[in-house]
Order: sequence, then C-alpha cells, then structure tokens
Amino acid sequence: MTPDDIAEVMRLERLPGYDAFIARFEADEHARQFALRTTRYFGQRDGARLTGFAILQNLDRPMVLLRRIAVEAPGGGAGTRLLRQVMDWVFERTAADALELDVALGNTRAQAVYAREGFETLRPSDDVHHFLSIPRARWASLREGATP
Repeated sequence: MTPDDIAEVMRLERLPGYDAFIARFEADEHARQFALRTTRYFGQRDGARLTGFAILQNLDRPMVLLRRIAVEAPGGGAGTRLLRQVMDWVFERTAADALELDVALGNTRAQAVYAREGFETLRPSDDVHHFLSIPRARWASLREGATP
C-alpha cells in the first residue's frame, strides 16, 4: 500500500455498521502511522480498488499487534484470506513470538474467524473487548496441518 491509499482505508473504516466494531483514524493519524517503521499497512484489492486492509503495529516487539482489519464485503471469506496473509507475513518475515489483537465483544463473526484461525485468549476481557493472540508455534502447527 502507499500513502495514496489513505482515503480508501478511511472509506473502509467508515462502512455502515463498522462503527460498532472497529476504530477509525483521521487522515493525519493514518499518515503518521504509515510513516512509522514499526507499522505496516496491508491492502487487499480487486483490480485497482482497495477492498480490504489490515494495520500491523509493534513490528519491533516480540508480540506484534494487529491493530485493525476491515473488508468491504464481510462474510464472504475475504477477511479470513486477509488475516491468513497477514499472519503468514508476520511469522515468515519477522522475529515475532506472537500476534495479538482485540475484538469487540459484540463482533461474533470476527470472534469465530479468530478462533478458527488459532487465536486464543491472551488476557481477560474488559467491558468492550476480548484480547486474543496466536503464538508462533501454534501458527506453525496449524500451517503444517493445512492442505494446499
């Protein structure tokens, strides 16, 4: 992705219904995050159109944070594909021990995806979020059992 994609990222963050599940940045914060060497944006495209994105933070730490993931058409598998690509990138290209995230208590669709993809409880939930992670070893064991 490039900084030119920020408007499309903001469009995706603001899709109807997403306000209950994912946070939003304004353009200046996306630009600031995009410039950090410890943050990486991933895009999913249909041709030239951005149809999904993910933001990774803390790439210099043992536990990388999946800060945000959003797709234009939830429920069709695009989010799962993007999540898998992000997980593979983290564990194949960084020294991270684990990938962590938080998910809104009411976001049952995302919770099911994360559980299916191997995420487990990292720490107790608060009033708003479940806190999940997947250690490198768990990711590797799940990938070893995957069929092409």
